[in-house]
Formats: sequence, structure tokens, C-alpha cells
Amino acid sequence: MKKLMKASVSILLVLTMVFALAAPSLATADKCNCGEDPIIYVAALGSATLYKDADTENEKVVFRPETGDYVKLIGSLIFPIVRLVIDGNYDAFGDSLVDGVLGVFGSLANAENGDSTPDITTKEEPPTDPTHSLEHSYYFGYDFRADPLVVADDLNEYVEHVKELTGHDQVRFRASSMGGVMAMAYFYKYGSEDVKSVIFQNCPIKGTAVAGALFCGEVEINPVALYRYASTAITTMVPGAGGDILQVLVKTLNFVGLFKGLTDFAGGLVDKLVDKVFADALIPVFKSNCGIWAFVPDEYYENAKKFMLGDKPNAELVARIDEYHYNVQQKADVILNGLIAKGVPVMIVSATNVQRTPLVTAWKNDSDGTVDTKYSSVGATVADHAETFADGYKQANTACGHNHISPDNRIDASTCALPEQTWFVKDMMHCTTHDGHGALYRWFWENDDSILTIYSNPAYPQYLQNDIENQKLVPQA
Repeated sequence: MKKLMKASVSILLVLTMVFALAAPSLATADKCNCGEDPIIYVAALGSATLYKDADTENEKVVFRPETGDYVKLIGSLIFPIVRLVIDGNYDAFGDSLVDGVLGVFGSLANAENGDSTPDITTKEEPPTDPTHSLEHSYYFGYDFRADPLVVADDLNEYVEHVKELTGHDQVRFRASSMGGVMAMAYFYKYGSEDVKSVIFQNCPIKGTAVAGALFCGEVEINPVALYRYASTAITTMVPGAGGDILQVLVKTLNFVGLFKGLTDFAGGLVDKLVDKVFADALIPVFKSNCGIWAFVPDEYYENAKKFMLGDKPNAELVARIDEYHYNVQQKADVILNGLIAKGVPVMIVSATNVQRTPLVTAWKNDSDGTVDTKYSSVGATVADHAETFADGYKQANTACGHNHISPDNRIDASTCALPEQTWFVKDMMHCTTHDGHGALYRWFWENDDSILTIYSNPAYPQYLQNDIENQKLVPQA
């Protein structure tokens, strides 16, 4: 009996010691009553540095490539370019171009099923500072090549960590560009219980035409698009007298035919080399990149699978990219309206009036230079870039009883997934922000205890003008 008692006491003491030692690691932060739920910035493509052979003597950054990698690529093309000009040897130039591209980007190729190869990793670490405010965001980075639904698992762990670290029951999301893809995947898998509110900034929620066209092998370098791209880049990035001077220069170069000459030369290269570059470089590197597949809009998607994956695609890869495409991208309206129905304030910021990347057949699409306005707004009806709707255009959806046509007659927001929660910023380059955007977001966070709309604040109606010089967002006239 005494032995039994001693054994029982011993076991009890051991258990007491174990729990006492474990208590600090199991404890959560004290509840914080500051009234400001922490903000997680779900960052854009390239948010995490990718390493080959990390933490070894052979460690190398493979994304984003370092300056020396680009210098090496350019250097490798100098002789082939000279030879091309002299004797028109496209084969030699094509071989050098493919070798150069693979030298810089070849390590980014995933395994056939869409997983990263074991030698390519990131070094993302969870935050340790509990300090949080409207001026401080927790930065969530990720491998942009990964399956968004796998990244969603990582984001969920990050959310739980930030909640515990800060003593809050919920977080806020501010998703930028590709971060919107990851946020949508998160909402699809984990719902919205842990999220107080969400801002989507220039996000390819419905894709982007540059990815769709390139994944279908559709390349076009248009002189009008190239000139407009240069001109609008100056307008949005170089305000004031300096921008005016550059505009005169660009207009002069366009007048003397520089852009036409450049596109004629580039067009010749494309005609001669496009098949080789796709077959030997772009398809091998990007065909298993689940993240970029999430950018492919629905009108391109099935043709893109045929072009990029061929007749015998990897079944696991197809299942992965199909799940995101058909259950997240193509159900974005359901997911977003579900957030509103559950009382989660949503702000979608879509940029307009910037010439999209002049590399693809969709160069007429209005955009922020990277993501087409119709996709970042999740469904707006948009006139071609630099065009307007025909005289007498009628709003497509009148059920809400509100006017959703832009003052410049270029955008009809009535067809958006959330017409009352979608703001358009004219002349905003992709994810290029200033204090004016910060003021808009701060207003949103200061009032996100309830659903906000384009009518909640007269200073921020549906259609805004980007006043870059004064760093303000003002109502469109």
C-alpha cells in the first residue's frame, strides 16, 4: 500500500513538474483591449526571397535575381546580337537567349506536380514583436510559385500566430496584387471568422490577361501600346516639370518613328524565335508554377492548359490548378458576397487608365499597367484603353437603383461582384501608392466595425483621381 502511495505521489509530482515547465510555452498573450486589430499585409509576387541550397556554402539567391545575374545575361547576348545584325543568324541569337533565360530563371521550375524542388526554399520567419497599430503591418511573404491553397495553409498559421502574439481574436488583411490570390484561397479554405476586414489592392482576383495570353503563346508587340505604355508610365511615376519634359521627348520619338521601328524589329524577333523560346525556356520553367496559373483568366484557361501542358499533363498538377481556378477564381463573386453577408467589411481598389503591358494581344485592355481593370474589379464592364462607351450607353445592372457609370464614361461598376464596395483610382500604376492611399485605408480601418460602401464618405466616392503630385486621392470630376 505504501509503495502504491509513493508511486502515486511520484507520478503526481512528475506530472505537476511537466505542466509547470510547459505552462510558459502554452500561455497566450494577455488579451489586448486597444481596439485596433492587427493588420497583416499579404504581400505581392516576389515577397519572399527564394534560395538555392540555403544555409550551405553553395547558397544562392534565385529570386529575385541579383544585378549580377542580369548583367551576365545581357553580356551573353552582346555577341549574338552583333552577329544577328550582321548576318541575320537568328538561330545563334535564339540559342543564346534561351541559355541566358534558363541561367537566370531555370532554377524556378517546379517539379511536375507543382511542388517546389527540395533545393529551392525560403527563409520566412514568424514575427516576434507584439507591437501593432494602424501604422504597423505584419508582413506575410510566400513562395510565389506555390499552390495558393498550400500558401493559404501557411497564411492560416500566420494568422493564428499574430492573434496569439498580439492578444487579439481577429486580424485585418491588406492584400496587394498576388496577395489577393492568397487571401481568396484563405477565405475559400478557412472562412472569415478570424478576419475583421479586408482590403484588396490591385489584385488579379479574376486573373490578368498578360498571364493568360502568354500561357496561350499569344505575343504581340504593338507600337501604339508601346508608346502609350511609356507615356502613361511617365504620367503616373514622374509628376511635375520633369514628367512634362519626358512627355515631349517621348512624343518626339514617337513622331520620328522610334516606337514603330522598335516594334518592327521586335516583331521580327518574335516571329522567328517565339516557338523556340516557349518550347525551350518559358514552358519548362513556368508550366508547373501553380501561382502563375492562378493568374490565368477563364477565357484563356483551358486553351492555356493545352498549350503549356501538352497531351499528357501531370494529373496532380491539373487537379491543383483546377481547384483554384474553378473553386476560387471562378467563384470569387460567391466568396466576396459571402464575406459581406457575414459582416466582414471589404474594400476592392482597382486602378484604371494605364496602358497594359505591351507584349500581348490584349494590349487594348484598360489596366493599372499589369492587372486589367475588369479583373481587379472582379467584373466591371470597361471600355478599351483611351476609349469611352458609345453615346447613350445604359448601365448594365440597374437592380440596386444606383448610378455606377464613371464620370468619364469608361467604366460601368454595376457588373462588379461588389459594386458598392469597389473603388476605382484613375492613373494609378500597379500597386504604386502614396499618402493618399494611406489616408483612404486609414479611414476604412477606423470605421470597419460595420460594412462600408462607396457612399459612406463623400471624400471617397466610387471613382477617384490619383493626384500624384500632391499625394492625394480626390473625387473624379
